[in-house]
Amino acid sequence: MLDYKKIFAVAPFSMPQREKEKWYYKYQKELTFYHYQNCIEYKKIADRIFGGLNGSKKLSDLPYIPVYLFKDFDLNSKNDQNSSKILTSSGTTGSKTSRIYLDRKTSLLQSRALSIIFSNILNDRKSTIFFVDVPNVISGLDALSARGIAIKGFSQLVNTSIFLLDEKFNLKIDKLTKFLKQNPNEQFIIFGFTSFLWTYLIQKMQADKIKLSKNNGILIHGGGWKKMNDQAVDRLVFNSHIKDVIGVNSIHNYYGMVEQAGSIFLECEFGFFHSSIFSEIIIRDNNLKLSPIKQNGLIQVLSLLPLSYPGHNILTEDIGALEGIDDCNCGRKGKYFSIKGRVPGTELRGCSDVY
Repeated sequence: MLDYKKIFAVAPFSMPQREKEKWYYKYQKELTFYHYQNCIEYKKIADRIFGGLNGSKKLSDLPYIPVYLFKDFDLNSKNDQNSSKILTSSGTTGSKTSRIYLDRKTSLLQSRALSIIFSNILNDRKSTIFFVDVPNVISGLDALSARGIAIKGFSQLVNTSIFLLDEKFNLKIDKLTKFLKQNPNEQFIIFGFTSFLWTYLIQKMQADKIKLSKNNGILIHGGGWKKMNDQAVDRLVFNSHIKDVIGVNSIHNYYGMVEQAGSIFLECEFGFFHSSIFSEIIIRDNNLKLSPIKQNGLIQVLSLLPLSYPGHNILTEDIGALEGIDDCNCGRKGKYFSIKGRVPGTELRGCSDVY
């Protein structure tokens, strides 16, 4: 089994890529072998598509799973399914959803990794977090959805959690204005899925002519626009509206998916997504060969965290480009990349989909 004590001892964005390649390959190969031994369906996929595990010499040689296969197969690396919670991705009405078998150990690893990654931008771990979502998202069936899992994960980063929407999606901005009046200099976090922030916070505050003064808030968002793509605005426009209306001084997007909860890719202040010590990124062209820097291709995401299911190496349906290695102006080491969109014709879905 992987030596997680050593893995978690490394600062999340500190390792130069050349050093990380060898280091990460060792652990990823070990994790691949573990799932190959413990998940029958993964073994079948690896054998059929890649001819098994023989012959890998580097990270890009290791077998990956196309993300849609989580909808078609029970990919469970635990013998006792009753010991796992089953998370589900969102999907269009009537379509299949991914089923992710999450046991306690994997859940703890993911929560710890999430905390370490975001400690990179959070100064005060005793902050208050405001969720632009409804309270019942963390109860019932929604609790095991991508939204529910994300909100539960972020709530563990701070002492106090407050929801800004009621059960009917009405904005309760007075909760935030009251906090700012009582704690004018305190750091706080606003978290929401991108489309939710735009629809239920920004547009609502603009319609009501509400504008907050500058403050020490940090806004974190993810999940993209997906079904609300017709309302999408680019990063600069989105951030401009956020700063103008909410007054926060720091905005961070992130890239991630329920199939790899915890090992998210954090956006830096220059607009690029970064691999942490827990994750890695590979871009492949239309022939599934490695794409050079700056060339668009399919995004492949890797993680050292999933133990109860083989979500450690996934080929997504997203298009992106590797923008550079070790030389981002933000100072973080390793690969950094941008997201260009989705493969045409793939199902529109996203972490924030609820309709």
